[in-house]
Amino acid sequence: MPDTYRVIITGHDAAGRSCVAGYHVVHEREAGNVNFWMTGTGPDLADGRPGAFPFFPANGRSVFRLFRLPPVDPVMPAEAVAALADRFFAGIGLEAAKVDTSRDPFMHRTPTIDHILVLSGEVSLVLDEGEPVRLRPFDAVVQRGTNHAWVNTGSEPALLMAVMVGGE
Repeated sequence: MPDTYRVIITGHDAAGRSCVAGYHVVHEREAGNVNFWMTGTGPDLADGRPGAFPFFPANGRSVFRLFRLPPVDPVMPAEAVAALADRFFAGIGLEAAKVDTSRDPFMHRTPTIDHILVLSGEVSLVLDEGEPVRLRPFDAVVQRGTNHAWVNTGSEPALLMAVMVGGE
């Protein structure tokens, strides 16, 4: 993944013609996230300036981001993985998102509908029921507020794109 990303923002000029209204540069943030844009609830769709992004967008808002999943360390003890998951969720202020971690310590439930696209790597989607769903690049998932975890099953970092839409 690059260190910085340029986001081109379109708009309309005084004559109502489409144009580039601006751009900004974003950097990878905590937990391997790159936040590009966040929509608000106002009529102006251009209120998504970079800055502090919530991990989960509020009802009626959306967040457009990339996220990177590191490969699983096969020699890391289960207790260390659970502690890492606890630090991750505490670090983003979302301990309450952990409702049932019996299948994976990174399981969490989101108040969002997430549109996910695997860009690179080997990933499995873990849900409460059934076998983990193996995903390959360009597989898409519509995650509808379910308890889930993303697990990198390969040896290289995996890159996923997400548009998260806040709900109730």
